[in-house]
Amino acid sequence: LRCSPWWEVTCLSCPTSPLCFSLVFLTGSDRIPIYGMSSLRIIIQSTTSGEQYLPVAHTCYNLLDLPKYSSKEILHARLVQAIDHYEGFSLA
Repeated sequence: LRCSPWWEVTCLSCPTSPLCFSLVFLTGSDRIPIYGMSSLRIIIQSTTSGEQYLPVAHTCYNLLDLPKYSSKEILHARLVQAIDHYEGFSLA
């Protein structure tokens, strides 16, 4: 089984609850779908933007635009930065 760098970094970056943080970032919800995680279709597509750009999540489509980073360390740093600054949708 081959693990993509995205999942490898996600699982290593948030040891308390890696799935929760990435799930909220990607879907806008902290809930697992009623039919389980196997029913969740997540699309990760590479972008041509440079390493200084953060990953962008399109929550309506469970789509992640992920720049091509040169190392797992840069991927980890940008991913943590994007998740830490995620605001989601708020009615307040």
